[in-house]
Amino acid sequence: MFGSRGLCCSRIWNRSLFLKRSSNFRASFSTKRVGTHNGTFHCDEALACFILRRSNRFSDAQIVRTRDHQVLEKLDAALDVGGVYDPQSERYDHHQKGFSEVFGLGFNTKLSSAGLVYKHYGLEIISKELRLEQRHPDVFRLFLAVYKNFIEAVDALDNGIHQYDTDQPPRYVNNTSLGHRIGRLNLDWIEPDQSSAKEDEAFHRAMELAGSEFLECVHFHAKSWLPARSIVMECLTKRYDIDSSGEIMKLSKQCPVS
Repeated sequence: MFGSRGLCCSRIWNRSLFLKRSSNFRASFSTKRVGTHNGTFHCDEALACFILRRSNRFSDAQIVRTRDHQVLEKLDAALDVGGVYDPQSERYDHHQKGFSEVFGLGFNTKLSSAGLVYKHYGLEIISKELRLEQRHPDVFRLFLAVYKNFIEAVDALDNGIHQYDTDQPPRYVNNTSLGHRIGRLNLDWIEPDQSSAKEDEAFHRAMELAGSEFLECVHFHAKSWLPARSIVMECLTKRYDIDSSGEIMKLSKQCPVS
């Protein structure tokens, strides 16, 4: 009796162990791997990696930092490295000769890896944050607003595009931008540990910093900008009720107008 009970328990234990191992195998097999370059990192690829990992397809994907083309070819996606822009194969680089992709829809700034990933995954990410269907008009409104007020500056700075055309020297130094703060997360030359592992740790901190400010921008526009926009649009619609010329408008309540 004891022997058969022990055999039964052994079979149950072996089966549970098999299921656990099978589950771990499936999990490891299904984990996507996203490549970006190693070495000094910048805001655009840190943000691009964060955005892509918020998508359903690349949720919590493993980040592989390398410039080895043989390694990159085996990965599920490559950002800011590889010399290829091809959304069908999930390749999002902007350094190659002849690259001139822009966001469109009235925006003409050359894209960085951040803008490329946002162009293809931004609607999905925003719809998830708003908990609305992608076809909801507010999702598209925020898609444009977040590009205008956050992503475009990342694209421009990474591509060396100045905000203003001027030959005058700057009146002061500004090192407080997101790009500068992410740049300071790179390993300092005086750090004793310059290993790849330490470099990857710094890059993940950069991803979190860029991502937190990206989400802050999305949430601000969802909670503040969209309600204010509704008030302004209502004001525009009812302007002829205020004056027949339509040139006088009255806001129903105080709100930012921009």
